[in-house]
Amino acid sequence: MKRDIITILLAFVSVASQAQTKVNIHGICEPDAKYIGICKNMDGSGGQDSVAVTNGKWEYMKELPADVYTLSFISYVKAKQPKQEDVITVMADSIPTEIDLTTGTVKGSKASEAMNATWKELFASMKNENGLAAAQQMRKAVLDNTDSMLPVVFVPMGLYQGLTYSELKKVFRPGVPYENHPAMQEAKAHMSKMQEEYQKERQSQTARAIGNKFTDIAMNDTTGRERRLSEWCGKGRYVLIDFWASWCGPCRAEMPNVTACYEKYHAKGLDIVAISFDTNKDAWLRAINTMEMPWVHLSDLAGWNSLGATTYDIKGIPANILLDGEGNIIDIDLRDYMLEEKLAEIFGE
Repeated sequence: MKRDIITILLAFVSVASQAQTKVNIHGICEPDAKYIGICKNMDGSGGQDSVAVTNGKWEYMKELPADVYTLSFISYVKAKQPKQEDVITVMADSIPTEIDLTTGTVKGSKASEAMNATWKELFASMKNENGLAAAQQMRKAVLDNTDSMLPVVFVPMGLYQGLTYSELKKVFRPGVPYENHPAMQEAKAHMSKMQEEYQKERQSQTARAIGNKFTDIAMNDTTGRERRLSEWCGKGRYVLIDFWASWCGPCRAEMPNVTACYEKYHAKGLDIVAISFDTNKDAWLRAINTMEMPWVHLSDLAGWNSLGATTYDIKGIPANILLDGEGNIIDIDLRDYMLEEKLAEIFGE
C-alpha cells in the first residue's frame, strides 16, 4: 500500500442505491453525555445524525440507504476535545450491535467487530508511523468478511495491490454482496491482470512449471543434517513444497491454513517439506516452534539467494509446489481455500 495512512482513513467511496438497511445499534457512554454523534460513512457522504443519551445509555434504530455501509460514533462529551481513538466505527448492517463508548468495545456482527479492530490498528499506526500492522489487520478483516460489505471499505484504497491472486479470487468469488460494486472495479481489473500472469507462470518452462518433474536439491534440516527433496518426493505420497520465511508476515498468516490441511490429510498421503528463506537460524527455529509446524523443514539460511529460490525461480513468498506420488508438479501457489479445495479433490473429501 503506497497511499498515506490518513488518506486511507478518509477515502471512503459510496454508491447510490434504492435499497434500505435497518440498523439496530445501542450502547453505553459516560453518564454526563447528553448526545451521541453519528457519521454515516467516514467521509460524511451519507450525512450525519445524533441520538439522545439517557443515564449513559443510547439507541440508534433507523432505516438507512444501502450506500451507507459504515457508521461512526462518538459521545459529545469527548467530541469537545475529540481524539481519534474515541471514534468507534462499525458496519451499517442489519445485525444488532452493542457499542461501549467508554471502553471502545463492540459486540455484534463479525464484520462490525473486525471493522472496530481495524480502525483501532489504523489509529495506532498513525501514532507509531508503522503501517505494517494496520495493513495486516485490514487484510485479515477483508479476507474474513467477504460475506459482508466490509471489503468495499478497504480494498479500493490500495489494499488490493498487496493481495495475492488466490486472495483476490476469494475476495471476488461468485455471489459476494459487493460483486458488481463500482468501487471494486479497479481491484477486479488488477485481479484479471494477475490471472493472466498466473496462467503464464503455470505454463512456463521454469523448474516449477506444471507437468515437470521436481528438481532435486540438498539443504540442511533443523539439526544441521543435509537432506534431499528426493527423500520425500516421488516416493508415492503427495508432497507440498512450501516456500516461506519467519520474517514474512503473509507466510505466517497463511500457516494456520497449511497446518489445518496437514492435520487433515497427512494420514491420507500428504507430506510437507518447508524451505525457508531465512538467514537467522534462531529466528527460523523459533518460528517453527511458536507456530507448531510438525513437518519437514529445510534451509541453507541464504535468504533470497537460497538454492530453493534460485532453483525453482521463486520471486515472492509464500509460494508452494504440489507434487503427485511420482514427483510430478500438479499445481503451484495454492493458498487459503485453494489449497483445501485442491487437497479435497485429490483425497476425495
